[in-house]
Amino acid sequence: MTYVSNDLAPAEDAPGDDVDSQKRQWLHALHQPVAHRSASLIQEPTSPESIVADFIRQYSASGQLVARSVFLLPPYSVPESDLATLLDAMCQHASDADITCIQGSEDTYFYSTQTMTANYAEMCVQVVENDICRAIAEAVRFDCQTYPRPYKVAMLAQPPYHFEPEQVTAALTAMETHPDYADIRAVESSNAEPYLFSERFMSYGKAYGLCEWLEVEQYQNP
Repeated sequence: MTYVSNDLAPAEDAPGDDVDSQKRQWLHALHQPVAHRSASLIQEPTSPESIVADFIRQYSASGQLVARSVFLLPPYSVPESDLATLLDAMCQHASDADITCIQGSEDTYFYSTQTMTANYAEMCVQVVENDICRAIAEAVRFDCQTYPRPYKVAMLAQPPYHFEPEQVTAALTAMETHPDYADIRAVESSNAEPYLFSERFMSYGKAYGLCEWLEVEQYQNP
């Protein structure tokens, strides 16, 4: 997790106008009549699936997912039947093998593995869908299992989360009584820096020892 596990260091700003405007217009024209579309193809040899794949890559490079529903809404307004065919063709195209999708509770999201890991994509889904409790729990479990180390609460203010202190406090309060998060516990180093850990992967004693090392002891014993 970028510390969040140094998987990716995305730009904080949305792609916005940085996304290729010509390709956006081309994408917007995908559902035009065949005759009109054929004339366009004479000038633009790039396939529809390649256009969409490149569109997704641009967003991934900025640390953002592309929701499937984006293509159904203005300014693109691609009909559902056309979109399903287009996305199927993209997923089967060998040159677009880096494009993958992840299923959230509200939508399907696409990203490029060239610039975004599966773990980071999962975190982005939780942020987009505003599932703060789950986002915190998964971040904590990932660090405890993978490194292993407790999770520094201050990291929740960093990308991709950008959670406000009030949001974190409210989420942690809700998690205290929710059975899905019974394994998430708090621990604090001697300099009063708050951390979280999962009892699925480490004991309180180990979590305390690690956060004490991270915050205090490593600086006393260079």
